[in-house]
Amino acid sequence: MTNPYGQPPGQQPYSPQGYPQPGYPQSGPMPAQQPYPQSGPMPAAPQGYPQQGGYPQQGAPQGYPQAGPPAQMQPPMPPPPPGMARVLIDCSHHWVVWALMLFKPQVTINGQPGPILKWGMNPIDLPPGQHQIQVHVNYLWKLGHATAVIPLNVGQQQEVYYKAPAFPFSNGAIGPTPQDPPGLGIAYGIFFGSIGVCVLMLLIMIISLASM
Repeated sequence: MTNPYGQPPGQQPYSPQGYPQPGYPQSGPMPAQQPYPQSGPMPAAPQGYPQQGGYPQQGAPQGYPQAGPPAQMQPPMPPPPPGMARVLIDCSHHWVVWALMLFKPQVTINGQPGPILKWGMNPIDLPPGQHQIQVHVNYLWKLGHATAVIPLNVGQQQEVYYKAPAFPFSNGAIGPTPQDPPGLGIAYGIFFGSIGVCVLMLLIMIISLASM
């Protein structure tokens, strides 16, 4: 099957998703259980003790609002076409760079421009083999480049997590697990520093007006 994106350049793929599962310890035979003691007849209730009635009938009490129909679950994603594989690119960004929601990420596959992505999960069907996946954000310039080589088998669906940088002059992050945004410390410094400068200017203005 031909690959519309060509062959990837030689790079080491990242480790496949998943963790080694430790084996369960072998358990020995179950100890013999002691038989329950035979109980005699229940003592009669004392005189004057009110007789217990049956359980009340189940159902909502009078005046209680009835619950609506259960929410419908979205149908699962269909499997890849026969002989194909699928890469699921999850694109996200940090709230401190909320302006990035106005722009779209884009993928490059084996050096060839791919589709424009959305923030969230993006399924892309590919032939089996190794593919170089590179994601960036089409901002005022192309920022947040991040690259990984993804091995795919027939019928496999491989999740890839892309995180846009919090500082626009940093690279992005991509991997088989959710990533932390690069440059977050610098972005926090600029964000809270700007708030501090604004608060300081406001205090100076208040003090100047009060001294007049």
